[in-house]
Amino acid sequence: MTVLDSTVPYPWPYDGVLDPGRLALVVAGAQAGWAARSRRAAEVATVLLSVAAEMRTAGALIVVVRHGAPPGRRRSIVPPRPGEDDWRLTFNPRPSDVVVDATGVDGFHGGPLDDVLRARGVDHLVLGGFGHEAAVDSTLRSANDRGYECLVLTDGVAPFDEGLGAHALSSVTMSGGIFGAVGTSTALVQAIHRRIPLEAVS
Repeated sequence: MTVLDSTVPYPWPYDGVLDPGRLALVVAGAQAGWAARSRRAAEVATVLLSVAAEMRTAGALIVVVRHGAPPGRRRSIVPPRPGEDDWRLTFNPRPSDVVVDATGVDGFHGGPLDDVLRARGVDHLVLGGFGHEAAVDSTLRSANDRGYECLVLTDGVAPFDEGLGAHALSSVTMSGGIFGAVGTSTALVQAIHRRIPLEAVS
């Protein structure tokens, strides 16, 4: 078994199998408009780029979600429309990564994210990104509804508001982990490193 022992409220993943073939990093809200309004955006971007590099090396999938505004709606929480400067990605994907478009705040809504993950046999998600209490949290809740086992990186999310971001993290752990678990990028990378040697000699 390879798990992250320091995650809360349970060692992640729940089934004790950290299999890169079933694992994806989902970066939500990775656009200029979200990042510009998010606290600690530069620090979080550095964390996510480092985690993505480690996960690619291990053979996991990297998915970048691009959120678009629903037609006819324009509020402060709504993502930008295609073609606007705020639409531009701030997380530069590699050729092996997948970019999916969503309609609105939830990364699963109006887009192919669920199909992309299931087609590749992915059912364990590591989530991070910008606009934590909006894009990341909404995507997390939809992922949970669809049966994915989720981990939110505490140092890989940049909130609009620190208080709301803390509340979003706390809500993940309620009722024994109703939406999954929370943990650090360091713990995840260490678990990946423990996993690779085991696979190499098996």
